[in-house]
Amino acid sequence: MFMERFEKVALGIRNLSPEVTMHHMIIALKPGPFADSLCKKLATNLDELRQRASKFMQMEELREFRNQVRIDGGERRGMEREGGPTVRRAR
Repeated sequence: MFMERFEKVALGIRNLSPEVTMHHMIIALKPGPFADSLCKKLATNLDELRQRASKFMQMEELREFRNQVRIDGGERRGMEREGGPTVRRAR
C-alpha cells in the first residue's frame, strides 16, 4: 500500500519536517478524488492525512463491493431468463 511504503521511506529520512512530508505525499498521489480533496482542504498534520486516506480507502472498497454485487445480480437475472438455475432470495 502506498501510504505504508511512503511512511516507511519518510521515517528513514532524518530531520524531515512534517510539512515537507505532506507536500511530497500529495504530489506523489495519483490524480483522483482523494488528491482533489486534499488540494481543496489541506490536512493540518500527518495524523489527519492518514485518517482521511483511511476514509477514502473505505469508500473505495464499499464502491467496489457495491459494483460487484450489481454485476453478480445482473448475471443471476440473466441466467434466470435463459432457463439456468434460479436463485431465491430470503425475505
